[in-house]
Amino acid sequence: MSPIIQSLSMEIKVIAVVLFLVMIGGFSIPIFAQQFEEPHYTIRGGEVLGFEIDAENTSLIISLDPRARGEVTITLPRSLIDAKIGSEDIDFIVYTGISALGSIDETKTPFDRTITIPIKRNSQEIIITGTHVFAKVSTAPTVQLEQQIDEKIQSELRSETPDGKGKLLIFSNTEWSGALQASGFDYTEITGQQNKNVIFECEISLIGGGVFGAKIQKLTDEGYLRIVAIQNNQIISQGSTEDPLGEVLINGDCVSSFNSGTEGGGCLIATATYGSELAPQVQQLRELRDSKLLQTETGTLFMNSFNDFYYSFSPAIADLERKNPYFKEIVKLAITPMISSLSILNYVEMNSEESVLGYGISLILLNVGMYAGIPIAVVIGIRKRF
Repeated sequence: MSPIIQSLSMEIKVIAVVLFLVMIGGFSIPIFAQQFEEPHYTIRGGEVLGFEIDAENTSLIISLDPRARGEVTITLPRSLIDAKIGSEDIDFIVYTGISALGSIDETKTPFDRTITIPIKRNSQEIIITGTHVFAKVSTAPTVQLEQQIDEKIQSELRSETPDGKGKLLIFSNTEWSGALQASGFDYTEITGQQNKNVIFECEISLIGGGVFGAKIQKLTDEGYLRIVAIQNNQIISQGSTEDPLGEVLINGDCVSSFNSGTEGGGCLIATATYGSELAPQVQQLRELRDSKLLQTETGTLFMNSFNDFYYSFSPAIADLERKNPYFKEIVKLAITPMISSLSILNYVEMNSEESVLGYGISLILLNVGMYAGIPIAVVIGIRKRF
């Protein structure tokens, strides 16, 4: 039998099988995302650039960079692509251009089929056609999808949420179910499929800080789940999973509007040191900032520059204070003199640019004297005595 007749015979056989299976309802062509584990291969005479599943034509497409005559030996998992009539194997139809190959070397096992395909210098693409493709959708989000999720999170962080409320962002490509509870927000069950946003109460009371918690589980083996809790323009907790029936548990502290932003931002170190935003020392700093400094152009410029510097390190120090009580006491000893000196500004008039500048420079010099001058004087005195 000539190669051309043999090729036509294989094509007719495949078409007949597909038509037969469609007629009896036993076969439907699935459309899958083009994400799968690449099959094992070796190549001589070129380079493999990539693989792609054509679910509509039940084919595997291999892109090549040919450099000389050679061959590709590829092991095709039956879980990826196969060619059968009933339970009987039939030959793949293989194209290396516009013509189908007449015959190919093949080794079969119950799990895969290994074929060797000759290539030429103009063989930029190999198309392997069977009767079934089973390209499994990746459980993980693609790089492009991860970028879209990150962009969505950044967009939500820039948007305004009402005071005392948080937002739970849920990103998934499968079904999920779980529960959410927070201060001022009763335990509630939440379910869904794919992405969803949930607004919840997350308040800091006069008695103590507010807390929240969420536990969400995938209801399928495949797919991903990522949840992010935000409040007042910051992420307060997040987690993700790609495990079969995996779950994500997050919890954390509610934050008030005083902890967000650069202009009018929160006193993170003082809050962590004195235990609450309602502590007198923290309220004193906030009153000084809002009622004195931010009322003048000079004070506003100073606060903007100070915030750029302060928020570059204050979150890390505040976290260390919450984790280490001894470090917290050291910080308290260090900042108490400074806060005491700042209280002077609450008893003077700072209603002009000149007064803000004058009192500000005086206070800076006072603190330099306390934190640098006094220790230096003590060291010099000790050295003189000994």
